[in-house]
Amino acid sequence: MSAPEAAPARGRRADRPERFERGPSPFDERSLLGLGYVVVAVVLATIAAWPVYGSPRMILVAAVGLVLGLGLAVVARLLRWRGVVGALLVTAFAVVGYALVVVPVAIPSALGSPMRIVEGVRDGFVGVIVGWKQLLTLALPLGEYQAVLVPFLLVILLGSLLGGLLVLPDRGWSPLAVLVGFGMTVFGIVFGSSALSAPLLLGPVQVPAPRELLVGVGGLLAAVGWLLLRSRSARRIALQRATAGTVQRSGLSGWVAVRRRAVAGGLVAVALIAGAAVAPAAAELSDRSALRDRIEPELAVRQAPSPLSAYRSAFTSERIDEAWLELDGDTAGVERVRIATLDDFDGEMFQVAADPDDAATRFTRLPRAATKGAGDAEFTLAVGDGYRGLWVPVPGGLMAAPDFSGERAVALEDGFHRSADGATSISIATLPGSSGRDAQRGLVAGDRYRVVAHADEIRGLETLGSPATQSAIDEESYPALTAWAEMQAQPRSAEGLATLVERLRARGYLSHAAGDGEAAAEWIGRMGPGYAFLPSYSGHSTARIEALFTQLVDQQRLAGEQAGDAELVAGIGDDEQFAPAVALLARYLGYESRVVLGFRLDSAGEVDGVERCTEVCTGGALAAWVEVRSANGDWATVDVTPQHEIAPSFIKEGEQLPQHPTRPERPDTDTLDPPPAQSDASEAEAAPAEETGPDLSLLFAVLRWTGIGLAALLCLLLPVLVLLAAKRWRRAGRRREPAPEVRIVGAWDELVDRYVDEGVLAGESGTRAATARASGRPAAVALAALVERAVFAGDPPTPADADAAWAIVDQETAALRSRDGAPRRLGVMLSFASFLRTIRPARVLTEEPAR
Repeated sequence: MSAPEAAPARGRRADRPERFERGPSPFDERSLLGLGYVVVAVVLATIAAWPVYGSPRMILVAAVGLVLGLGLAVVARLLRWRGVVGALLVTAFAVVGYALVVVPVAIPSALGSPMRIVEGVRDGFVGVIVGWKQLLTLALPLGEYQAVLVPFLLVILLGSLLGGLLVLPDRGWSPLAVLVGFGMTVFGIVFGSSALSAPLLLGPVQVPAPRELLVGVGGLLAAVGWLLLRSRSARRIALQRATAGTVQRSGLSGWVAVRRRAVAGGLVAVALIAGAAVAPAAAELSDRSALRDRIEPELAVRQAPSPLSAYRSAFTSERIDEAWLELDGDTAGVERVRIATLDDFDGEMFQVAADPDDAATRFTRLPRAATKGAGDAEFTLAVGDGYRGLWVPVPGGLMAAPDFSGERAVALEDGFHRSADGATSISIATLPGSSGRDAQRGLVAGDRYRVVAHADEIRGLETLGSPATQSAIDEESYPALTAWAEMQAQPRSAEGLATLVERLRARGYLSHAAGDGEAAAEWIGRMGPGYAFLPSYSGHSTARIEALFTQLVDQQRLAGEQAGDAELVAGIGDDEQFAPAVALLARYLGYESRVVLGFRLDSAGEVDGVERCTEVCTGGALAAWVEVRSANGDWATVDVTPQHEIAPSFIKEGEQLPQHPTRPERPDTDTLDPPPAQSDASEAEAAPAEETGPDLSLLFAVLRWTGIGLAALLCLLLPVLVLLAAKRWRRAGRRREPAPEVRIVGAWDELVDRYVDEGVLAGESGTRAATARASGRPAAVALAALVERAVFAGDPPTPADADAAWAIVDQETAALRSRDGAPRRLGVMLSFASFLRTIRPARVLTEEPAR
């Protein structure tokens, strides 16, 4: 090609900078790479949030939010919306778009009628503020319940919009889109469960927490990959502009390119393997937690008194006929309505366990509506004048949250929670006229709710199987219970427990009061004409249960081995004492047990001394029973109410048991003060504590969390530290070479590596002189001449020549560092380019015109 023909070609290339002066195109290569990263970030955020919802609709929500957010970002860039006006326009269109899609996409239940759609739009905007708390109080997975998808739509919409605005077009602040991508992913982590996904088996290899690993590693690779591709694209475009009109030699083979990329891939693999090795060890130091792990219901349950402690108040003459619950509907198949399940015993009383750190005792909400199936029961419960409080009476097979009605329906629905095992239901809705931290919560007279429940599956003790442990109680704290159980000589088995329960009920005697005054006259009259009242003290502490078993042990010891159940009647009490007694007997044998307070309905079997509910459950029908857990997790139900036909015939020391015991006339029933409810364990606790050393628990906690933080920081900084150390060792090695000629060549290599990291050069351009001219730096020209003389001159270089070469390198490095700002200097320090140039030399660039 002739020189005249070359001039126009260079002139045409010279026109190109004018186009770039108008700013980068919103659809150039780097902008499209940025859009691709935003799409990948949305996909990873959807995977991270899947356990929160577990519904295919969230895929639709993610897709609509992505299209709406990126579409609005593209429109804003095409129409050049900038400044305050542009921000207002983007905000306005985002709000309008959100209002148009929120109901059909995130609240499909609101599509029934025009008025319902308007209410749905309102719920969509209200959900922007209150929806986050709803996510923490509903049981996972949330599905499509009410407006729970609103926060996820909002996260995807805003994340896509902000990410799109950052990458369209690609500019200096575009890498901030990585923070937006990580922010969208954090949504599923923060509002999800603290439980990890099940391990994945890939042949002989077990991958722990595969979903979390996919989200974490995928997010890291997506961010790093996008930033690297973006940087490579920017460098290539810059080189094209700088070398317009010059001749380029073809690059090296594709195999060299593969080797170059293998180094980068190897570094990433080493970092990921190191993280995968350290992460499980760090995770064992502490439990993973999420925001939903600490919520209000547990606090309300812990502050509420045990419902079993108020058991006897239901049998007073003033309350025995008060209506607690009114039943309306089909209760066929439902034998019992549970008020509360008490599974935690502290030595003083049985309580409802409510530990936010224990998934089994955490309270959550039931989000899904229920549909009655074949064999299910559907009926309405109305709260009467006799009941109020935190506990919500429901059947054990409750399928979904109750459908509340009345003036407090919304508050009760919002406050309804259920324990994770489905054993206890509560409502933390504040009572009318109550407010503040100490507000009373729960149901009051007039509240109504409809329930749908499976038919009860009542299992007997014969289904238990063998106990899981030898004993679940401290036998030294229960000497009377242990002595009585040993006197029965029963095996530690389901049959042995059934025999102990049968004998305990047969040798007990039902009494609901400590005196037979006017307050007890009503229930005494209902026991029948032959009932002989005996006083019984309330409470179910360790001391009270031990007193019950002490009566039984003394009677059996004095009556002799030949005495039958009729002669061994001695334990006086009611369900408040006998239910804890049976529960503790089960734990003595090694079974897990709990006490349940509630009502027995008409379909349940008859139990002497306990009324059944038909249409109304009164205070006199209140009952307690015990559930014992088998090895496979099923609960067996056992009634505990003692008999009331045969009164005790107490034997004194040295007396003989009569051959034909008769029912005694009413004995003197002067009210006696109950013994202090003080167990052996409490007395031990009252003893002065021994002096111990300083409490180091806080120090250990600080050291543990410090270690976790340092381990995580080390995983993040490991690749950076390796890179910085490698550059430092490389420079030091070149400078310490003993031969002056090698040291001078090392100075040249160090300067070229610095230029490559700075972006001044893409690599060596043929000869050292050509490379120096291509850099446009005088220091490079001077050093190249010095190196050429050292290599090709007849006389070998001296150490002074080597020191002069390295002085040029030091001065040039200082000049480049002073020219760059702090972010640029950090980028040069973390650049891999100088390591990769030796694997794949850059194309040779010449300054001569094309010939």
